[in-house]
Amino acid sequence: MELSEKKDNKGLTAQEIAEKANISRSNASRYLNKLLKEDKIVKSNGRPVIYKTKNKASNEVINTKINSLEDVIGAQSSLKIPVQQAKAAILYPPKGLHTLLLGETGVGKSMFAKLMYNFAANERVIESDAPFIQFNCADYADNPQLLMGQLFGVKKGAYTGADKDKIGLLKKADGGIIFLDEVHRLPPQGQEMLFTFIDNGFFKPLGETNQKIFAELKIIAATTETPGSYLLKTFQRRIPMVIELPPLEARTLMERYKLIDEFIKNEVQRVNKDIYIYKNALKSFLLYDCPNNIGQLKSDIQLACAKAFLNYKAQETKKCDILKIGQEELPYHVKKGIMNLPEKREEINDLIADKGNLISFTTDQTQKINNFKKDKLDSGEEYYFYDNIEEKINSLEKSGMKREEISEILNIDIEKHFQKYIGNITKNFKKSKINKIVGENIVTIIEQILTLARNRLNRDYDEKIYYGLALHLKRSIARIKDGEEIYHPQLNEIRINYPQEFITAMEIASIIDKEFNIETPLDEIGYLTMFLTERPYNFNGEDKINKVGIIVIMHGSSTASSIAEVANNLIGEKHAVSINMPLEMNPQEVYHKAKSEAQKLDNGSGIVLMVDMGSLNTFAEMINNETGIKTKTITMASTPQVLEACRKAVLGESIEDIIRSVNKISAESYQQDFDIRPEKSVTTRKEYQKKFAIITACFTGDGAAVEIKEILEKEIESSLEIKFINLNLLEEKEFEKNIEKLKKDFKIISIITNINNKIDSIPSFSASEILIDDGIEKIKKLVENEEMYYKIKKSINKYLKQLESFEIIEDIRTIIKEIKENLNKSIDSGVEIGILLHMVYMIDNLMAGGRTVKFDNLGEYKKENRLKFREIKSIIKKLEEKYNIQITEDEYAYILEMFKNN
Repeated sequence: MELSEKKDNKGLTAQEIAEKANISRSNASRYLNKLLKEDKIVKSNGRPVIYKTKNKASNEVINTKINSLEDVIGAQSSLKIPVQQAKAAILYPPKGLHTLLLGETGVGKSMFAKLMYNFAANERVIESDAPFIQFNCADYADNPQLLMGQLFGVKKGAYTGADKDKIGLLKKADGGIIFLDEVHRLPPQGQEMLFTFIDNGFFKPLGETNQKIFAELKIIAATTETPGSYLLKTFQRRIPMVIELPPLEARTLMERYKLIDEFIKNEVQRVNKDIYIYKNALKSFLLYDCPNNIGQLKSDIQLACAKAFLNYKAQETKKCDILKIGQEELPYHVKKGIMNLPEKREEINDLIADKGNLISFTTDQTQKINNFKKDKLDSGEEYYFYDNIEEKINSLEKSGMKREEISEILNIDIEKHFQKYIGNITKNFKKSKINKIVGENIVTIIEQILTLARNRLNRDYDEKIYYGLALHLKRSIARIKDGEEIYHPQLNEIRINYPQEFITAMEIASIIDKEFNIETPLDEIGYLTMFLTERPYNFNGEDKINKVGIIVIMHGSSTASSIAEVANNLIGEKHAVSINMPLEMNPQEVYHKAKSEAQKLDNGSGIVLMVDMGSLNTFAEMINNETGIKTKTITMASTPQVLEACRKAVLGESIEDIIRSVNKISAESYQQDFDIRPEKSVTTRKEYQKKFAIITACFTGDGAAVEIKEILEKEIESSLEIKFINLNLLEEKEFEKNIEKLKKDFKIISIITNINNKIDSIPSFSASEILIDDGIEKIKKLVENEEMYYKIKKSINKYLKQLESFEIIEDIRTIIKEIKENLNKSIDSGVEIGILLHMVYMIDNLMAGGRTVKFDNLGEYKKENRLKFREIKSIIKKLEEKYNIQITEDEYAYILEMFKNN
């Protein structure tokens, strides 16, 4: 029979030849391989394999080494062991081993199974055109009978509708490999039938009682079940080779880069246009949390490319015939990846340091689109997605719609399209996580009660409510079972203001009581009611309803809090909230604080983030996306801008008005009416911090003092450089002279001595306090205090216009200490730092000729506090003399008020 029998002269497959010659396909393959060896025919590259006679395909190129295990990304690193195991499974005599692939959703189990098949074909363990059949057991999990029929075949009459015999996939895979994905979804009967085949080499179709069907094939099964589960142990008894594929987070950054490279090149080929990606967007792809692994990474890249394609098509004139991917094209959860940069900065720099700001993926580059080409996301629907976008653009343009409106519609379409994949697997991932935390029974009851609430109250509840209520319920049920009291201070107000929600909560409580055998108290029903309201995150009073929240976030240990404090003092209301970001703090931690504060502050009017630079600029969009709170950013914010934002906010102006007003001003506009002195050169800034010392003293200087010194050296750990110095007490005046000498070079933290002699208010302890009481802990607290002030000095020094922070802070610490003693006032250390920073910035501002503040009802306040006002003024006068400034009585009033009210 001529292999060119087809009219189009494209040759024939082994199956077609078998059917035409009325022989088995395996015999047909054997004859064809014999003809290949005799060089009488050639076979095509790809699947299915097409055979042609030599004279009609003399130029055919044969290349059997495609999609090999050796070329898979990570073959020499994170996938090295899995690749070795896969080869061993295929080559194990006489005909290989069945294999079980373990791994999370999206790690590439389907791709890996196909590569194992290719390896088997390349090594001639199976015929080159042997079948490779993929079957996902989850697709038929709801219909076990249909699932088993698909897999094992059906005998006519086996069930209603089975009107003819049907061959199962196991038989169709005869001579090749079958890949069973989500194999744990097989019903128990199906598992037994599969195990019978593995043990004996035959099976019976559904409904068959006598006939045995024999087949020779290898099974590659895959599951997301965790190792050690009962189900997996059952499979492992029959399937000896178990290969675990690592999640994306366990793979190297270089591998992730190669995957991104591969996926973008796939898109380049599909759209037939060069794609350029900005370096920051690439960093985001390299660093974002990708819980659904390679599948999600690929999908997110496709989404970004689709948005870039849409932007390209929406251009009025195609000035630039390329697609560009920047932060705007990324899904917001990908954008968040840039926040992880501090942890991986060095590795990222090594990886892409030699690349420019725009990285190109062009159509003329050598493509290596092998490894994931047959991924299930590359279905026909996905492949033609760009064509669908183009068709919709043309259709909407013909209808007369504007370009902006078309872009809006298509953006929605793109999001919906990818959510079919991302949404479902993300949802499953999150529920599995919360399931581990609160337990399956809580998760089940949450779904039940939220369904009830949706029906009763006709409103939707987002994931925050789902997870928040689950965690709340876990704790409240435990408290009720333990007999602990639950108290709601606003129960009556909740009941009156939210009657429908309260009734629904009572109905929900009865469900919870029945399920967990408890009696839910009325106060707990009040808390349940709060979860069900339209605005469950906000129970503020009416007086705050029109006020936009202001959050100041800046780099440095106290920059944000200092600026916010100044603004709050000036407007006479604590409206701005501050978040300091020390340089060692992770951006992710700062973001969570910002999001938490936004949720606390928002009352429907929105939030303005006043930030300085860097990753902080991305927070507003992320908060908006994750919480639904309207959030805007003002970047490179200055003290005058924060002040203006607060002033507008407390007046009840809208977020748009605040942004417009702040954008109109700059730091210079607040200084234009003043005679500004030249700012000190940064190069003249020095750190005048003395070294630190702890003094131990005894009569000889060599006895008890040495012993105590050694104890302290072992017990006290600090980032400060502390010197422990021994002195003798034999001559008291000499001892005091030595202390005075040391004070010139050292900041003395404390003195440990056996005589009752306090020197210049330096904290002192006796030897017995150190050895018996809690003296060491007290000294540790003093050291921690000095560490804190040292960090403050370091962080604010560069922000001061006229002052040196190391000197002024020590001066003000002395003043504050004197005021506390004079007023007989003990204040919290955090409050003390706030007062100190206020005074530092006040003095710096006065030295720079800045504007002074006004204190409401100053005259009346002075009369009410006449003695204290006079005392505080006489103490602070020392600062006026030293720094040649004049502090107004308004400022004195503010400082006194800070001490009085804290």
